Amino acid sequence: MKYNNDTSKKIMKVALKLFSEQGYYPTTTKQIAEEAGVNELTIFRHFGSKSNLFQVTTEHYVVDSHVDYILNDTEELNFEDSMMLISKRIYDLLVQNTKLYKVQMKLADNEKDFVRLKLSRKLISVLIEYFIKLNEENITKGNPEIMAVTLINSLLGAFTVELLSDNTITKISWEDLVKEHTRQFIALYKL
Repeated sequence: MKYNNDTSKKIMKVALKLFSEQGYYPTTTKQIAEEAGVNELTIFRHFGSKSNLFQVTTEHYVVDSHVDYILNDTEELNFEDSMMLISKRIYDLLVQNTKLYKVQMKLADNEKDFVRLKLSRKLISVLIEYFIKLNEENITKGNPEIMAVTLINSLLGAFTVELLSDNTITKISWEDLVKEHTRQFIALYKL
């Protein structure tokens, strides 16, 4: 079944909210149905199972993020400016997808049925292709996969600290942290 109808979208929106607030296991399909204003049976007709609802919902919100846009309008910029723009866009995507990230953080450590960090995985794949191109143009040096993972880990780390600390660790703004992480990245990989 396609999940792009109004009922499915409403269910996924509520599911993401509840999964991010309570975690996967404590959230029941009955709670999702009640908050979405549908019969619990409707969830099973649309998604088959709670597990599939979770997978489809997280995948939907990653795809809906249009990750490829992080590279838009970077062709005419120098490496430093393009990386600053890309890093800001990545961080903005993380902020926009806070609920999705919280859902991922609340999965049990031994949970093997769910793919974690889908947004990060998609960002890394887009960046690998970008860094391959920059290496071929002799703009950067380094292994494109390591470069992509390094950038995402750096920005995701800053985001996670901000999220978990409620801004109590430092008074440095996230904008300044993103810029510093990006400056260090540029210094490491620019030819």
